[in-house]
Amino acid sequence: PDGGIAKEHLPVYAAASHYLVFLHGTTWANKHWPEDYWQQLAKHATQADYQILLPWGNQAERERAERLATLSSKIKVLPKMSLTEIAGVLAGAKAVVSVDTGLSHLAAALKVATIGLYGPTNPALTGSLGPSQIHLAADFSCAPCLKRRCQYQQPSAVWPVCFSTIKPNLVWQQLESILRI
Repeated sequence: PDGGIAKEHLPVYAAASHYLVFLHGTTWANKHWPEDYWQQLAKHATQADYQILLPWGNQAERERAERLATLSSKIKVLPKMSLTEIAGVLAGAKAVVSVDTGLSHLAAALKVATIGLYGPTNPALTGSLGPSQIHLAADFSCAPCLKRRCQYQQPSAVWPVCFSTIKPNLVWQQLESILRI
């Protein structure tokens, strides 16, 4: 599909070049990839000399972004932005890593390579469409459950437990394959 968005009409985010965008915020608590996984992925990316930009939409997302930014001077928490401003940031990214959120669809409409992380949701139903969209879906007994709240009752070091099957090293390998193109 063609999103019909003319990149030349978007504001240019000039404060960075050679950057990735991590879309870490979403509405359902169980669609959040574990924060320590974001940390591990950020370490891979910053060691490969990428800057990481972190948009946010509410206070909890801002606080998560600020915690991630403490890992490296190459990680930047963006200011509060309009949708048009975020589109400008996405348009200039080398790639995006995203949980299941509306902004991943905007990245796809802008034809930005995106790795989507799907735990309780099904990328066949809600996945971003477009060129260079990679969907990593949880391979767990109850996934995709399509539920707003995780029903899994067993102890787990990872929450939501379905994301235990989408490890940071796997995401980094997929991201490297995109970045080499």
